[in-house]
Amino acid sequence: MKKMLLLAVFLCSAAVVYAQDIHLDVQKKVLDNGVTVLVWERESAGRIGTRIFYKVDVASERPGTVGLTHMLEHHLFKGSDQVGTESWEQEKEMAHRVEKLERQITDEKNRNAPCYIQRSVFAELENDCRTERLDSLQTELDHATEFQNNLAHTTWYDWAVQSAGGTNSTASTGRDWMKFDIDLPANKLELFMWTERSRVEHPVFRHFEPEKEVVVDQIRRYDNQPDGKFSRVMRSLTYDAHPYGWAHWFSDLTQATREDHWEIFYKYFIPQNTVIVVVGEVEAEKVFALADQYWGSWETGRPSPRLRTVEPEPVGQKRLLVEAAAGPSVAMNVPMPAVGHPDAHVFDILAELLGGSDGFLARELVKSQNIATNSGASGWTSKYPSHFEIRVDGRSNDDLEIIEQGINRVLDQMARDSVSRSDITAARSRLVMDMAGSLQAIGRSAVTIGSMESIYGWEHLNRLPELWNEVTPEDISRVISKYFSKNMQTVGHLMREEAESVTAQNGQPEPEKLQGRFNAGSLNEIRPGNWPFGGPIAEFYLNSITKKPASAVETTVNEQKRLSEDGNEGNGESTDFSDLSATEIMPIAEQPWYSPPWMAVRRPSSFNEPMPVDHFSKLEFDSVEFTPPSPEDYRVSLDNGLQVFVADSDLLPVVQVSVLVRTPESAEPAGKQGLARLTAQLLRAGADEKLTDRLNNLGASLQIQSEPNLTKITSVAPSESGAEVIEALGSLLSSPDFIEVFDSEKNREAIRADRNADDAATKVRNLFMQELYGESHPFGRKVTSETVNAITLEDVEQWYQKYFYGDNITIAVSGDVKREDVESAIGVSGFSDFPPEQQGDSFVAEFQEMPELDGHQIVIEDMDIRQGLVMIGHKGIEGLPEDHAALEVMHHILAGGGFISRMMELLRTQTGITSALYGEVEPGLGAPNPYLWRFGGNPDTILEGVRLALQQIRVMKEVGVTEQEFRAARTAYLDGLIPASYDTPQKIAERLTHHELLGIFAYQSPQYLNYYAGSETELEALKNLTWEDVNRAAEKYLDPENMIIVIGGPKDQIMQPVDTDVEEFLEL
Repeated sequence: MKKMLLLAVFLCSAAVVYAQDIHLDVQKKVLDNGVTVLVWERESAGRIGTRIFYKVDVASERPGTVGLTHMLEHHLFKGSDQVGTESWEQEKEMAHRVEKLERQITDEKNRNAPCYIQRSVFAELENDCRTERLDSLQTELDHATEFQNNLAHTTWYDWAVQSAGGTNSTASTGRDWMKFDIDLPANKLELFMWTERSRVEHPVFRHFEPEKEVVVDQIRRYDNQPDGKFSRVMRSLTYDAHPYGWAHWFSDLTQATREDHWEIFYKYFIPQNTVIVVVGEVEAEKVFALADQYWGSWETGRPSPRLRTVEPEPVGQKRLLVEAAAGPSVAMNVPMPAVGHPDAHVFDILAELLGGSDGFLARELVKSQNIATNSGASGWTSKYPSHFEIRVDGRSNDDLEIIEQGINRVLDQMARDSVSRSDITAARSRLVMDMAGSLQAIGRSAVTIGSMESIYGWEHLNRLPELWNEVTPEDISRVISKYFSKNMQTVGHLMREEAESVTAQNGQPEPEKLQGRFNAGSLNEIRPGNWPFGGPIAEFYLNSITKKPASAVETTVNEQKRLSEDGNEGNGESTDFSDLSATEIMPIAEQPWYSPPWMAVRRPSSFNEPMPVDHFSKLEFDSVEFTPPSPEDYRVSLDNGLQVFVADSDLLPVVQVSVLVRTPESAEPAGKQGLARLTAQLLRAGADEKLTDRLNNLGASLQIQSEPNLTKITSVAPSESGAEVIEALGSLLSSPDFIEVFDSEKNREAIRADRNADDAATKVRNLFMQELYGESHPFGRKVTSETVNAITLEDVEQWYQKYFYGDNITIAVSGDVKREDVESAIGVSGFSDFPPEQQGDSFVAEFQEMPELDGHQIVIEDMDIRQGLVMIGHKGIEGLPEDHAALEVMHHILAGGGFISRMMELLRTQTGITSALYGEVEPGLGAPNPYLWRFGGNPDTILEGVRLALQQIRVMKEVGVTEQEFRAARTAYLDGLIPASYDTPQKIAERLTHHELLGIFAYQSPQYLNYYAGSETELEALKNLTWEDVNRAAEKYLDPENMIIVIGGPKDQIMQPVDTDVEEFLEL
């Protein structure tokens, strides 16, 4: 009776919860030279998030160098005169020669500029032009770079930080900044200071051409999307003048020179543009002192050029119509002001009102008219005025005009009278929750703080919640009237081609970029805090309309001469400004040569004191012991077997609740794949409308996702709403209504399955799994619109009865909440109504024996995409074998360790064949998962990549790892990957919950890493591990002679011509 009364009050209450403000106590110091240092002292389980931002924005690029700021970020990982080389003394002379030769080649090309003019409309690279002198110079440059690269140790940075317990090592370039990331044990802050100063004091560009190809491949990867042409042109069309509309072009990237990069480096890498952020268990004064030691001697530079371009007001509506193997969709862009403008924060509220599954757009177009499947809206918080974006995915090309009219009708209604104060308060609460979510993890906190400081000032984070609260319905009306009139709109219709086609995303996530095939719902993830302020945009990297893969201009190198005819090095009539003394004055009419700092006689902004320690290896740190949390310290048990894990923290006024239900997709009946996902979506869609409204009024978010082995329901809410949210989730899951929404949701899932079939990476994985397991094995089946349409309402109801019971559900609760309040709320919620044991047995996974592999089974699938996509592998593991720690360390060294892994270093850093390689050895449940490796790259070199990958696997099996590799990889787990898996209350609660439910922890894949971080048992196994154990694991688990190899891409280009060595090795 008590429970029924509480629930009735809960459902009838209409009060809107006002989320508490967030107040960050960030301490700031600006060094005498202009370097800004920000510190947030907070709990962090003994770790710190460290980031360094440089205010190098779109103003740094010009026609001909668009995309080179992003490329410069890559080159700044290649070391300096102190690190990244076996011997700078041996390398220095040749490094000078490389810079000079490249300059001479540039001058020779410019001398023959008319010859390079591309006169064809359909080409994307400049014309190839040859001279005898150019061939001679190129031959010299090739020899010089080969010598230099042979001395390089370009993964020095990743070895330095990972072997010190560093995690989340990455970098990214936004529209408004460049940043470098690493999380470390709190006592190793000085390592961050040392490595980051080394990065910019005397950088050396090693492996320059392979790294250029890496960036080109990243652009190529985004260009593969079926809506790539549409998204790229929509973005460009939105802007008449501002560089936010510039796309990265292959012609600029492939012809980029070192000097182009030095130009950007000199103008923007100065102390006044530098922001250092440290978050975690540190003392601010000690951080400031250390920063002054390392950065205080950097001389102030000449202020960077400001961006003078101002986007003019639109003169009329712009329209775009594109037909592609994507969509159908309608996109609408309008201008929006920059951060700090009085209207900017109104757009945040407007995006939250319009977007999402319960937003104004979805209510009208998805639910009411049933002409759309998804809708989204977002405003891009930026340093300069940018654009607000709306996108709606339709069901049919015939509905696009109606959808566009519907968008305008929704906007018109909102401008007139349909937005209430309670709507705004609920939207504001959700925005505050998003912001709080971005401040939980130390690394993400540092990004949120640093990105806002870089574009406006970190203090604005504390002001935003109050600014959002000040938004009124009249503000919404005014902003819509002012910015959304037809004259301000750029409208695009993406019509779906009738012919079947595929595309690629390559399954390779870039740090802090939109992931997965773009759809309207993606926009709903872009919110303040969720998305770095001034951060990167996936469309920014979309390129050419043509299908032909881009590659650098091919030049047949002439090996004839190493010197020009007159015996000199070919300076011609150019002046070598590197020889100018500091007192000489450059003629105004001369174009300066931007040479590297270690060649320049004078540098405008240099360090005038050496580093406190001349090499990072001389830094000494105390060892830190880590003990994983005990499950019993967090556990709450219900009478029906349901287990709850509570990790409380008052750091932020937020509560997160995650409900995990074991729902193995392997148990789906043959021919009805997609049942688990459809059931999960029906839970959300079938929720009582009053309950949905209440969650909205509580300022709570709700996300339901289906994974291969579980369904996950997550809600984030203000701390004062925690108990009510738990009750709401209990009601949502214990009494779902599938009947009313079954047909519409099944139709949406069928459409989604068809659209997923467009993705070439998905197609390659499906082919791989079918070859490895056979089509009758649960792991070899795939979801299609046919399998979804075969699912009945009875199937869904039986699936629910089979898996939704007490002993099959676990709950994680974290944040500003008391354990006793959680226990009380769950006790009177629908969670206590779940039966303790399963109620049905109609779904049983039937695992057949995997086919035995005999040699290499190669499948090459012809696909109209710009990359070649590769997946190779064989049978992996089920559960955790006794020698799992040895397997993990071996895998980390081979492929799972990101940039320090052998395969990544060879295929990306040294050869540029791929921009990213991933290795997976995830423990299987019920049957072994595959042990696989995957990558994508230029179709011309993809088979060589396969040969090199197999070669590395073979070498690992036969030769094993070195003792140095073993020690570094083991330390990476002991001091980094495992402790970092527990560094927030949310991680603690969710990890314990996942392990309780499935018997294993979640497999992790951040950035380019893939690894399993376990418990105290694994820690002990790692401590006792030996080098010989790891090599035995390589012999046991690797089988390079028996592999499934699936390659997707333009087959003719992949196969012709094939190098004889490659052909023989792969037995083609």
